[in-house]
Amino acid sequence: MAVKAYNEIESAKYLADNGICTVKSVILTEGTGPEIAAAAAELGFPAVMKILSDDILHKTDAGCVVLNIRSEKEMAAAYEKIMANALAFKADARIQGVVAEQMIPSGLEALVGVSTDPQFGQVLMVGLGGVLVELLKAVSMRVIPISRDDAEEMLDETPLAQACKGLRGSVYDREEIIDILMKVSAMVEKDPAIREIDINPLMLYGDGRKATAVDAVVIREVD
Repeated sequence: MAVKAYNEIESAKYLADNGICTVKSVILTEGTGPEIAAAAAELGFPAVMKILSDDILHKTDAGCVVLNIRSEKEMAAAYEKIMANALAFKADARIQGVVAEQMIPSGLEALVGVSTDPQFGQVLMVGLGGVLVELLKAVSMRVIPISRDDAEEMLDETPLAQACKGLRGSVYDREEIIDILMKVSAMVEKDPAIREIDINPLMLYGDGRKATAVDAVVIREVD
């Protein structure tokens, strides 16, 4: 059976449909004045823009990400730059457009993911996110489905547990992380065709703002 890797827009919608907060975004396909104006009105500033292409996975390396966009003029210039860099990086790249999304404030970066083990099936993981996941490999795993007790134990096995007690003056919501773990587990139970989910970073805040999936990939079996 074939597998399909959802692009970031599709992945974000899939997560949002299952109760996980995602970053608001739109797809630009023309870069015209009216399209730019509509995107700016929808998202506000600052914004981030990046290429949407199944053939360009490492967008930063290709020069296809522009941060901290603060006006329609900058958004239009970013569109042209990203499209030019994408074609320079891979002339025959399949390009679906340019994603413009809200640039949300920094917080504590966590990782929530699902992988498929040949023996055990789908496995849920949680830990520190961003570059720290590679550096520290501080993740905890359980076979899906998980119980609330499993979610509690997973959290306690990572540095996120200490962050929930207090880190640099901020206290992060333990219940919010547990709720997201339970939602992802339920998502896979409901849709066994899921092979992988990678939410990294899941941005956590210590001031009442909702945890938000900034980047996400969903991979499913398809007919």
